[in-house]
Amino acid sequence: MNLYQILEQNQKYKSFVESDENLFFLKNRLVLEQFPLYKHLASASTDFEVMRANIIIRSLQNKKSVEEAVLFAVKNDPVINRHRDQAFFRKFIREKIVDLPYATDNNLRIYVPLFNRVINTIYSEEFERILMTPYDKLVAQFETLVIDPFETYNFALYDSLFTQFVKVYSDEDIMAVFHYDYQAIYFIDRQGRLDNKIALFDKGLRHPDFHHIIERIRPVITAYVGHDKEAMLDALVEKRLISEKLIARFRSDDYRFRMSLLRKIK
Repeated sequence: MNLYQILEQNQKYKSFVESDENLFFLKNRLVLEQFPLYKHLASASTDFEVMRANIIIRSLQNKKSVEEAVLFAVKNDPVINRHRDQAFFRKFIREKIVDLPYATDNNLRIYVPLFNRVINTIYSEEFERILMTPYDKLVAQFETLVIDPFETYNFALYDSLFTQFVKVYSDEDIMAVFHYDYQAIYFIDRQGRLDNKIALFDKGLRHPDFHHIIERIRPVITAYVGHDKEAMLDALVEKRLISEKLIARFRSDDYRFRMSLLRKIK
């Protein structure tokens, strides 16, 4: 069992099953079954995979909301029908979708990340094109156009209103985010996949301190990105994120394991 598995196994507060994210997923996950690219996410069982699934689900909900706003405006709003004013029409739709989650990619709002950037321009700016051929087919016949949003938009998705992550660090290769509900640091790679997760506050901490967590986890992230495992372990203890007892046990077990490998090699 590696360090990250040990930390997750020993985490004191496990709120994932009862969390809003998981309950939302369980209520809506079957919609993913109709898409071969996303079907595996319908059976997600880990917190990170559930959050990825929820990005897809919220994307689908956004798509429907934008389309419904466009169709409603055309059928029911007398001002739009009378003036046929494109600027007014776009303003009207933007006001209708103001509360929808979105990611930002090169100043473009991505409301439907299961589509590429060109199609997202329609769903965020050029709404009237949803009524025009061939884009009107997007409403019902769009399955063949879906993409892997994590490959395309990667970090932008996790630093957006689609999740409850708080971005703490990023460079060209990796991004570190924190989730307050799950009390964990997630390291995400350029493909939008999970590199590692550090679950904080183990059972050995009798009186966990939850104050100023973002500042306290920065040295941990710096050590992780710098591939300095010992410095990371030290920071976890010094910042009162993991108990000294658990880290000492890990170090002892890790030392014995490495010694046993050396003996086998000799």
